[in-house]
Amino acid sequence: MSRLSVSKAWDDTVRVLTHDGKLVTSVALALIVLPQTIAGVLSPPPTLSGATAPSWMSIVMLVVLILGIMGEIAIMRLALGRTSVGEAIAHGARRAAPALGALVLLGIALMVVLVPVLLIVGGVDGVQSLATEKPTPGAAMAVLILMLLCLFAAPRFQLVIPAAAGEPGGPIHLLKRGWTLADGSYWRLFGVLMLLLVVAIVVVLFVGQIMVGLVVRTAFGTVQPLSLGALIAALLTSAVSGLFGAGASVLLARMYAQLAGRSEPVEEVFR
Repeated sequence: MSRLSVSKAWDDTVRVLTHDGKLVTSVALALIVLPQTIAGVLSPPPTLSGATAPSWMSIVMLVVLILGIMGEIAIMRLALGRTSVGEAIAHGARRAAPALGALVLLGIALMVVLVPVLLIVGGVDGVQSLATEKPTPGAAMAVLILMLLCLFAAPRFQLVIPAAAGEPGGPIHLLKRGWTLADGSYWRLFGVLMLLLVVAIVVVLFVGQIMVGLVVRTAFGTVQPLSLGALIAALLTSAVSGLFGAGASVLLARMYAQLAGRSEPVEEVFR
């Protein structure tokens, strides 16, 4: 198994975005930014609208999630080279179901492992207190432990979606592949994960949501669905998250290319 060079993956990411930045952006706009914008216009965040989302928004958000996975896979396919936008999107559509299936199986496995931990550490009363505004100290400690366990497990499955973009196979194969690819490079993957989390918090959460929310609330007050304020807020928020997601997808694709043994220089894959 190849060892990961994060600096090489970063250099490759810069080259991909320099060479095919317009193509990557077009996919991100179509499959990530546009769906998120529509969802945001239909139901602005409670922090802006002061109202909870209607029940049917869960279906809308599921569609947005599926399209987002398609978009990520399509962008990763572009980052692996030798394809067009149309072929990348078609590839994303074909591989979205196995990738989503892998994520669902991973979620089920985590629940099987983490729920007993939650009950043991927090107790039944503590778990019930999580539904209130004042969780017990034991419940808070249990949630912290669960978050740390998920954080340390995540690098093992960080390359599941890139694997869906780069090779065939169903959900179980993708989970096994993600686990295997991390062999020998776990701590490098962990470092990249932490970096992406920090950037996501600063850029997506603080700039893309908090700052945009403050500006929109100042300009429009309470934001109603299907309003101009909802459109502006949704556009700005989804644009920030979409651009971040596109860049992260290219980086993960180039990391996958290294660990999967695709040793050709990135310049070669565009010829």
